[in-house]
This record gives sequence, C-alpha cells and structure tokens, in this order.
Amino acid sequence: MSDFKPSRRLSRQLDDLPGLFDDIDISRPDIAGDIIVRATAPKKKNESEISEIDVDRLEPRKALRFISFGSGSSGNCAYIGNDRGGVLIDAGIEGKFVTEQLLHNGIDISEIKGILLTHDHGDHVKFAYSILRYNRHMRLFCTPKTLNGLLRRHSISRRIKDYHAPIFKEFPFEIGDLTITAFEVSHDGTDNVGYSIESDGVKIAVVTDTGYITERADFYMRQSNAIMLEANYDAEMLRNGTYTEHLKARIASQIGHLDNAVTAAYLASIASPALSHVFLCHLSHDNNCPEIALSTVRSALQSAGVKLSDHPLSPGLQLCVLPRFAASPLYIIKKQS
Repeated sequence: MSDFKPSRRLSRQLDDLPGLFDDIDISRPDIAGDIIVRATAPKKKNESEISEIDVDRLEPRKALRFISFGSGSSGNCAYIGNDRGGVLIDAGIEGKFVTEQLLHNGIDISEIKGILLTHDHGDHVKFAYSILRYNRHMRLFCTPKTLNGLLRRHSISRRIKDYHAPIFKEFPFEIGDLTITAFEVSHDGTDNVGYSIESDGVKIAVVTDTGYITERADFYMRQSNAIMLEANYDAEMLRNGTYTEHLKARIASQIGHLDNAVTAAYLASIASPALSHVFLCHLSHDNNCPEIALSTVRSALQSAGVKLSDHPLSPGLQLCVLPRFAASPLYIIKKQS
C-alpha cells in the first residue's frame, strides 16, 4: 500500500467539476463563484520584488554623443546625437569610413536622420550625394543659397535636390528630438552657418570656418555645454610659411579662418562651469600643429583660472584637438550639475 496521503480533501467530487469543453452554467454559484474567484484573486506579492517602478531608469539618458571622423581642409564630418538618433555635420569624409566608425561605437547608420551643411566648400560637401544615395532615409539640411552654391561650385548630381530640406538662419527646427538652430558665421563660402544643437537641456555649438567670432556665434557658444570651434592657424607659421601673400591675406581676413590666439582668448573669456568640452577643429596642415594649438588654448584657459580635466572621468573642462585624418573617440556630453 502506498504511503502517500493527500494534504487536504477535495471540497467536492471531481465529477462535479466542468470539463475543458463543457458548457458552463454561470448561474450556478458553486461553479461560477469558484471560477470568478480563481480568475480574479490577487497573487501574493513576493516581498523581494520591486514595489515601485524606477522612473529614472526608464527616462532617456540626458546626454549628447559626439564623434569626429576627420577635421581639416582634407575633409570634415562629425556626428552629434543621442540614444534616439542623430545627424552628421558636413560630409567631406567618405561614407564607408563614417559608417564603419559609427558601428565601431555602437551606432547604426540607420539612426542618422540627415546631413547638416555648414557651407559649400569641397572639404565639407564632397561625399554628400554618395552618402545620401546609399542612405535614402536621410535628408540634406542647408539653406537654399547653400544648396545653389553647392550645385554651382561642384560637379555633383542635381538629384541631390531630391534630398534637400531647406532651413533658415535663426529659425529653430527639429530632427527627431534634436532642436537645431543655424546661425551666421563669417567665411567666403555661400551662406555660411554654424549650428546650435540641443536635446534634453544639453547644448553643443558648432563654429567651423569663420574669420571672426560673429555676434550670433558668441550668443550660442555662451549657452553651450560643448563647443566645436576652429583653431585654424598659428599667426607666425602663416606669416613665415610658403603660401602666396594673396592666400595668406585671405586666410587671415574676416572671411577666412581663426588664429589660435584669437580662439584661445575667446574661449578664456566665456568659459564657465557649464562648459564641459571644447573640440578644436579644422587645423591647417601647413600653418598649424596640434601641439601648438593645444598649448596656446590651454595656457589662455589656465591663465583665466579654468580647471582643465586630464581624464574623461575627472572634473574640469576637457580640451582636445580633433584628428585630421582619423576618427576621434566617442564623447558623452552631459549638462553640468
């Protein structure tokens, strides 16, 4: 005989219970009540379970991500975005390299909504059409004058117009959840712009290829948590270099480029605890070098009492030069507390 004994007796015979395919008379309280109670009785809560939803874990991270794929007269292209999408700034770098570097940092090209052009010079637009043609979900964001200059200056397919989304200076627009404002800079391209890009209260300003700091560029850079700013030439190297006098004058003019010393003095005058990153961009291959640009800007900032960070996780302002022929690391820009 088996030693097994049931822990409790059944309240009624099994034959009295309905089968799986039986018609159930819910007017019978003994059956209906049993079914309803079993269906609606709350489960006992395990005390180890989380009792409340952690809202902070569900909110999107309030940060911008930044990568440069190359910066200088050989080609310019950068990525700015967040964990919900992003954009490219200019398209002077081959699309295959851009795609590879994005993937290297865990970003798929399908997350890129479009290309923002700063102006129509070749080192900023050379690969725009090929990138768009292989990524037809993207759009080309630039002013109508910049698009006309692009078509006039370069041998490029007029089909690029099919991707064009016109923008206008000082009129904010949205791409995904990025709020973007184009503003006036001073250069000898067609309808040159810089960009202020904001998401979740975090702001970055892009000011490349400008002969001086315009009033509007100053306005947006002072509000930013990160700045991508030109430090194109060292005045002494330019003066003693091999360029023709005409080209030297053009570079040093107010529609040319920024001198290291001018960039350094400006950054020292506006640096605040809210500014966490400065990316020096568009260094001249012949009239500058990263060591000189960094030293000039670093000295000015330190003289102004700005604390510089020597490590991404340490406090202070991170200052770096964007590589000319290589991709930068991925930088995370957050609003300073």
